[in-house]
Amino acid sequence: MKKTILIVSMALAATTVMIAKDGEQQCERRGPNPEKRVEHQVQRLDKELDLTDAQEQQVKQMYTEFDKAQKERMEQMRKQEQAERDALNTHIESVLTADQKAKYAEMKEKEREHMRDGRRGHGRRGHGPGHGYGGPGQGHGHGPGHGPDNGTGHDNSTGNGE
Repeated sequence: MKKTILIVSMALAATTVMIAKDGEQQCERRGPNPEKRVEHQVQRLDKELDLTDAQEQQVKQMYTEFDKAQKERMEQMRKQEQAERDALNTHIESVLTADQKAKYAEMKEKEREHMRDGRRGHGRRGHGPGHGYGGPGQGHGHGPGHGPDNGTGHDNSTGNGE
């Protein structure tokens, strides 16, 4: 039973870390200011499509409405996920003894502290590129020198270099 609780706790912590990292990456990709992001998107379309002033205004309104709806969807998803996480914690605690509950609460507090530290540093402490979660080539076996291709353009998994 201790093993099961430990596994569930670790999975919960890993999920929380992935969600936080994904949020940081989305912020970096999309930019922190929605108005600037919309303006950039409209300018990009105008440059490629030579939009009229009326079209620019319509497209700007479309992007603004899309961003607002997307933000609302994400907030609903966060609330639902938090409710599910709270229910899971309550369910786990229901099978624990008083001593285990105290230790479990301590574990969760340490996880929260670790998450706060990770958010402040915006990175993985003690890990350089190629470790943990990230984009292509960051610990997932993608990119030159990883996997069958080895960056040579040849699939070396067959043993004949083709």
